[in-house]
Amino acid sequence: MNDYIGRNIKFLCDRYSLSQDEFGAQFGLNKSVVGTYVRGISHPKIDTIQKICSKYQFSMDDFVNHDLSEKYTGHTPASEMQKVMEEAAVYKAENAALLKTIEAQRDTIEAMRVTIDTLLKR
Repeated sequence: MNDYIGRNIKFLCDRYSLSQDEFGAQFGLNKSVVGTYVRGISHPKIDTIQKICSKYQFSMDDFVNHDLSEKYTGHTPASEMQKVMEEAAVYKAENAALLKTIEAQRDTIEAMRVTIDTLLKR
């Protein structure tokens, strides 16, 4: 039976632009230990697998028995960042339009005050 632990650790490192050292530091592991996992020489303890799955929100079954790179193809950090940037641009445009509307309403209110004051002085 195939397990995908090493391949999936490599996938997570690539996906989140982490070195093996940075990945391992998240779980109290050093680079050489992570390297043995990636090469399939050894496997992490169950509690480490649980921590990895919890942090990256995968089931243990997916992490151990499935190639996550196949499941998440096309969901790279670059594409996620592009989506966030596009959403931010839309928000910024909507925000600017709302601020213009508010300013126009303030001008209208001020003009109405002047008209009311003029009418009351007659």
